[in-house]
Amino acid sequence: MPTKKRILWLHTQPEFYHNRMLDDLATGDGYRVPGMENEHPEEFEWIAGFVHRGTGHLSEHALPAKAQTVFLRALPGKENRPPSFREHYHVNWREDLKKLGNSPLGPDAIIVSGYFLRTFREIFADGTRLGVPTAIFSDSNLRGEHGRGLKLRAKRCLKRLLLQKLVQRLDGILTANRLGVAYWRYYCGTAGQRKTVVCPYYTDYRRIDIARHLDRQTVLQKFGLHVDDRILFSSARLAPVKGLDLMIRAFNALGMAQRGWKYVIAGTGPLENDLKSLAGPHLDQSIRFLGFQQPSDNLALMAHADIMVLPSRYEPHGIVVSEAQAAGTPVLLSHVVGAAAGLVHQGESGLLFRSDDLGDLQSKLELLEQPGVLASLRAASRPAFEKWYRRTSPMLVTPRIVRRMLAGGTP
Repeated sequence: MPTKKRILWLHTQPEFYHNRMLDDLATGDGYRVPGMENEHPEEFEWIAGFVHRGTGHLSEHALPAKAQTVFLRALPGKENRPPSFREHYHVNWREDLKKLGNSPLGPDAIIVSGYFLRTFREIFADGTRLGVPTAIFSDSNLRGEHGRGLKLRAKRCLKRLLLQKLVQRLDGILTANRLGVAYWRYYCGTAGQRKTVVCPYYTDYRRIDIARHLDRQTVLQKFGLHVDDRILFSSARLAPVKGLDLMIRAFNALGMAQRGWKYVIAGTGPLENDLKSLAGPHLDQSIRFLGFQQPSDNLALMAHADIMVLPSRYEPHGIVVSEAQAAGTPVLLSHVVGAAAGLVHQGESGLLFRSDDLGDLQSKLELLEQPGVLASLRAASRPAFEKWYRRTSPMLVTPRIVRRMLAGGTP
């Protein structure tokens, strides 16, 4: 029996989305939708690697259950804080990788999440020098590259030099969405575009299937909501970049509370008090702050909301977009949300507004009052997700990219 090729996917620290993806790649039992090709990449052994253990609730105790897990060793005294752009952080990382296989660098191929850390860039350089295929996963989004000031233009020029040099070393670029393809084309021209393929974030879609089949009345009653309430739902960190203040202002300006709408927000963050003040007399009435919610409750609320809102000012991807549409819930998003590109079609499976544009957001909210609009959006949401997922699922895309890397080709 031929030896399996060992594929390392090196991430910053353990987190749910990455763990779920590596486990399903390891077992070949990833989520599938009707009409999706059946591919079981038995020739690969997947290894989940991490550069530091993290300090949050998804740290060391939440590791992949089925994929092999390794940590690169940090230098003494640096274990409890993350590495940085220039810092020499890991001790003998080459020895750590060498233990993972028989190639000159250890694994037969390596995918690295990001390029920001010094260790990542050193791995790319060694991969080129030793002939071991290396690729990058990036959620960078061209619409996050805004600003016209001299300092920002200079920063983009320096980034272009860095990324063009980096792309020469890479055998592939996995980007989370189509705006990521545009990002690499902008900075690296056709060389970047030629090596790029869309490979979105992965999540527990089986748990979403369970959530969308729950009884709506039971789900809403748990949070003091009525089955007849019309619900706008956001699940996001309470921070300026998420644009929740804009959504609250639009909700109040349009008098949506008086027409039976409820705006329900799950999450915590530094703007909590400011946002509650902005809610005014509607606080705890038509505008509800639920705080942190367990994933199962979060997904149940998302599945039974009338529409999921993500009004971000900056959002490289936005995994909640595919989660909502997988649940059959339409979405209202700002145009900078990376996940919208290729998944959300304006007026069909969701609504898009210009980021930070209160008037445009209000006009999209007013559309929800028109007869049949919400029903039409909801009917199109799950089919749009399935079409997108059949084309971009990491369960299909990642093994195919790795095969081409090992064969000496580009994506």
